[in-house]
Amino acid sequence: MTARRVAFRVEYDGTDFHGWQRQSGQRTVQGVLEASLLDVLGEHAIVDGASRTDAGVHARDQLAAARLAHPIAPASLVKALNRKLPTDVAVRDAFEAPPEFAPRFESGGKRYVYRVLCGGERRPLWDRFAWRVLRTLDVDAMRRAALDLVGTHDFTSFAASDGSHNSAVRSLYTIDLRADGPQLDVTFVGSAFLKQMVRNLVGTLVEVGQGKRAADSMAAILAAQDRRTAGATAPALGLTLERVWLKTDTDAPGFQAQNES
Repeated sequence: MTARRVAFRVEYDGTDFHGWQRQSGQRTVQGVLEASLLDVLGEHAIVDGASRTDAGVHARDQLAAARLAHPIAPASLVKALNRKLPTDVAVRDAFEAPPEFAPRFESGGKRYVYRVLCGGERRPLWDRFAWRVLRTLDVDAMRRAALDLVGTHDFTSFAASDGSHNSAVRSLYTIDLRADGPQLDVTFVGSAFLKQMVRNLVGTLVEVGQGKRAADSMAAILAAQDRRTAGATAPALGLTLERVWLKTDTDAPGFQAQNES
C-alpha cells in the first residue's frame, strides 16, 4: 500500500508533558501521538512537528504530520485519535499533504502568546497558564522596549545557550502587549523562533516593567549577542503556541512580508 502524508493541527495543555519531542522514559506530546496512531492504525508512524515546544509550554495550533499507509480519511482519523488520546491533548483537524511535507519547513510564520498575571489574587482558572508576577508592571515602558525588538535581528542574546541553531537571525513582525486588569498578554508574531527565545524576551521585558532595566536598552542587548546581557527566562507555563501558518496561507505574516519585499 502506498504511503501518504497526513498533516494535522494539535492542541495541548503542556503542564504534564516533558515537551513536544520524544524522549526515552518521559511523557511527551510526540510520544503520545505516535502511541495513539499505533493503537488506532496499527502503524509505527513518526510524527513531525513545526515547533519543538519546551516542557510545560502549551499549544492551541501545533502543526504536525505523519507518513501513513492506512487509507483512513482525515476526518475519520481525527475522530479515532481523539477517542484514544488523553484529555490534555487533541487533534483539531487533519488534511492530505504532499509527500515531502515537513511542518518545520512549511511554516509561513508563528504566533506565540505569553500570559502574565500581576498581583497576588488567586485565579484558579488562569494560574495554570500564566506567570504570576507580584509587582505591578509599567506596561508603557515595556511597549517602548518592544519597539526596538521588532524587525530582523541577530537574537543570540535571547537564545538558549544550548540551542542547535546555525544562525540566530530571525524576523519579528510584531510584539503586542495588551493589559486587561491583572492580565497582560504579550503576543509575538515572527518568521521562526529560537529555543526559549520568547521566554527570554518576556523575562527581559518584565524586568523593564519592574524598573530593573531601561526601556531603551534593547538595542544594546541585541548588539551584544550575549545571553548574559538579557533578562531571566520566563517560566514555561505562561507560553502558548497560538498559530502556525502555512507558507501558502494568504494571511500568513511570511506570505505578506515576501509579497511586500
